[in-house]
Amino acid sequence: MSISYIPRVTQLDAAQLDKQLEELFKQQLFYATKYLEPGILQPLLPELELLIRTWIFKYSVYDKKSTFGQQMLSLGYKQDNFSRSKLWWYFGYTVVLKYIRERAIYSFTSNTRIQNIVHKMETFQLIGDILNFLRFIQSGKYPVLIDFILGLELFADKLTREDLTDFSWTRELLWHNFIELIGTAISILNIFGLRRKLSNVLKYVWWSDNVRTSIKSSSAIMTTNTLCACCDSHPVLPYIMGCSHVFCYYCLMANKTADPDFACPKCYYNGKEINKFVMV
Repeated sequence: MSISYIPRVTQLDAAQLDKQLEELFKQQLFYATKYLEPGILQPLLPELELLIRTWIFKYSVYDKKSTFGQQMLSLGYKQDNFSRSKLWWYFGYTVVLKYIRERAIYSFTSNTRIQNIVHKMETFQLIGDILNFLRFIQSGKYPVLIDFILGLELFADKLTREDLTDFSWTRELLWHNFIELIGTAISILNIFGLRRKLSNVLKYVWWSDNVRTSIKSSSAIMTTNTLCACCDSHPVLPYIMGCSHVFCYYCLMANKTADPDFACPKCYYNGKEINKFVMV
């Protein structure tokens, strides 16, 4: 008799065990080939990882309709809802798609267009993972995005955590996965661009009386009391970009490199030309 309710922590553990198993296979492969000349296996890494994932898929999901991580926790997919077409879609998402992405990164490193496409694919997938995780916390079903897309439900022959009473540990594991997803999402954001957009919004807020308009100001003047518009210290190698404020060279160039639309944080003037400040 199968169990209808499966704890969320058990489902997350199964997914985590699958990742660890794949990493274990990779470590064993690298250990077995560590005496080979460096650079021999590097061009073939995507193909080697493809073989590892295909082998794992063949002897787990394809043969037994459950991953190795799920088998360790007595879980499995409901076979009456796991058709052959869904099986191949599962293989394409979990194995083929990863291979295409890794091969594109290895073979087309200098191709900006392909790298941008790969980056956008990873971004969309990450957003989908985050939204699916939030939905999973609420519903307790479909811990992995592909499970939700294909409608693959889990069942349990027995509850392997019958003595699980420490709900704080369960809650900690859930939050750990959530924070990991949020941290990954933040890492792909353009923090400088986001800060600029927020600054542009704040300059129109009625209580921001000290903010001036973004029109071009008068020529910059530097005195002994002049401070860098970014770091509020005396400018080192003073530079300007068209407004009345002076910047450190490194402050201005770092912000312009990170965000080409960087505007002066004092007057919101977006200067395109950067020039060295010359005392007249």
